[in-house]
Amino acid sequence: MNATALKALRHPKAGAPAMQHLYRDASGNTVLIANRFERGGGDKFFIPYDVANDTWTALDSRPLYRLPELQAANLDRPVIVTEGEKCADALAALGFIATTTFGGSNAARKSDLSPLTGRRVIIWPDHDEPGQKYAAQIADTLHREFETPTKLVPISDALLCKVPVRNTADTTANSLTLHKGWDAADAIAGGWGVTEINRLIALTLDDGPPTPDAEEANDDGPLFEDADLWHSPDKTPFATIRRGNHFETFALGSGGFKRLLAYEYFQAKGKTPAAAKLDDLSRQYIGQALFEGDTHPVFLRMGQTDEGFALDLGGADWSVIDVDAEGWRERPMGSPRFRRSPGMAALPRPNRQGADLDCLRPFVNVRNDDDFKLIVGWLLGALRPDGPYPLLILTGEQGSAKSTTAKVLRRLIDPAELDSRSFPGDERDLMIAAQNGHVLAFDNLSRIKPAMADALCRLATGGGFATRKLHSDADEVLFKATRPIILNGIPELAERPDLADRAISLNLPVISETRREYEADFWQRFDAARPAILGALLNAISGAMAALPSVRLSERPRMADFAKWVTAAEQTLGWPQGSFLRAYSANRKEAEEAALECNAVASAILTMIQAQGTWEGTAADLITYLRKRYPAITEGSDAFPRQPGAFGAELRRIAPLLRSRGVTVTHTRTGKERRRIIVVTLT
Repeated sequence: MNATALKALRHPKAGAPAMQHLYRDASGNTVLIANRFERGGGDKFFIPYDVANDTWTALDSRPLYRLPELQAANLDRPVIVTEGEKCADALAALGFIATTTFGGSNAARKSDLSPLTGRRVIIWPDHDEPGQKYAAQIADTLHREFETPTKLVPISDALLCKVPVRNTADTTANSLTLHKGWDAADAIAGGWGVTEINRLIALTLDDGPPTPDAEEANDDGPLFEDADLWHSPDKTPFATIRRGNHFETFALGSGGFKRLLAYEYFQAKGKTPAAAKLDDLSRQYIGQALFEGDTHPVFLRMGQTDEGFALDLGGADWSVIDVDAEGWRERPMGSPRFRRSPGMAALPRPNRQGADLDCLRPFVNVRNDDDFKLIVGWLLGALRPDGPYPLLILTGEQGSAKSTTAKVLRRLIDPAELDSRSFPGDERDLMIAAQNGHVLAFDNLSRIKPAMADALCRLATGGGFATRKLHSDADEVLFKATRPIILNGIPELAERPDLADRAISLNLPVISETRREYEADFWQRFDAARPAILGALLNAISGAMAALPSVRLSERPRMADFAKWVTAAEQTLGWPQGSFLRAYSANRKEAEEAALECNAVASAILTMIQAQGTWEGTAADLITYLRKRYPAITEGSDAFPRQPGAFGAELRRIAPLLRSRGVTVTHTRTGKERRRIIVVTLT
């Protein structure tokens, strides 16, 4: 980089630097520029510039400052390592061999100190605590990695008295006054010259104490060069930490962060931290994140942006896909902030070339084109960062590829180490599962208990769960989430009307033996097609964003936001206008039919009302009447409640289904005693 280019260098936000320090490699080429900027009030800050990559970032491996002069000097000349380029330049102007590292005490270990091997190294740090830690880190690295001893300038008032300042007009000795942060540049500005610094070097080499024990001096130094400690709105602490050329986010209470903390401690100190030390460090970071850090929303796989949303690819480089009405593009992770669960797996990089959702057809076993539209619609809905999301329920006989279809769909948008799992036993376990995946897939269900059906409804449309924190009488743990869900099983699973009303239910056809293929071949073909399928989904999402403001639905079904979203993508997908809503409405009617058939109370009331047209009485009277007239339908106590309270609640739950069949259920109170009366009529 020539002088003209240096002068023209401008940071996009900070503007022109007040001063620049050039770091050169062994060949004399400028590879890193330390740009100093100044704020009002005299504050300063530095921003590095990577010359080779034309980015405002620091190199992972950095050369020493003034490296060519250092390498050209005789080996017997002492080398003074300072804490900052200003001090090194001031000493070099007097003819001394001086150097420093970029980034101060927090980044010394990222500098290549090998050119100091075998040299007589004197460390002249700033006169403060960070300076002592910087000196200890340099000394420790040179001793452990390059077997090079060092001497530390023993800065003190007593030492300065031994280094008198000689004025040419007056031979009176004048001592400098120490202050916090006093350094080599201050000494030279105060009148020191070659004679005084040579005297200091002699005192350091002859009488100076050995460098203090690095572990003791630097034991509490920062372990991360570039870490942002923050918390989410629910007060969960996080750290976003630079790892190589990208940033990663860790929940501070997680095992993953503790493992990283132990590794960084070992890298910095050369020893494994004791468990107590690790706990202390972890609590320190948690406290800083909660009480000093900013508040940011945090997302899992899908995140909201100002213009659209971002999809975390889950790869080692922590890159994301930004999607808006103009299209989609890959970028490094920044905002929004994502967290990752231990079981999260990576998505492939989406492909624009050959992006076509017809590539998905060979991998999902559906009856017809309408069912394929519903599958695609569910995928598009699941790619929104917030709900509500319809449940996808896959049923069918053995050999209908229910589990395989569920795995295919999850691997397209939210792959995990465990593609599917057994259904949780209670709501708490369900909510914990929701904290660890954007898509939940539960395999081989036989029946869904009423309490868990209610929990699934809350999770699909947005809900939470609170429980007492372990080992605490007062503290609560809150779980809140909205998630896309896939269920599969042989029997009809949407028995409860409210669950059926929130679901897309597909009955998959049996695959004949002549159409089956080897599983390894199937997944190999699918993995090859995944990038193009994901690219087609992102194209459809972008098109939906552009068209959404102009979409008007002829009817507004349950989950109307979802229906409008998929309808907005029809033009991009090449579907006839309104085709998705027609398929979705037909599917909901089929689900209603199935829910009616599976509900004992609804079946008994429909049978009764078709025979006699109307009925009036208490809940207890209706229970007795139905059980006496239709014992085969009302036999099971789980399906047909025996108590009036539970029966009345079930009656309210199935009221929408009964209305669709022309049956109205009214709850009133009559008489002086205000008795609760149920009136059932056929309209």
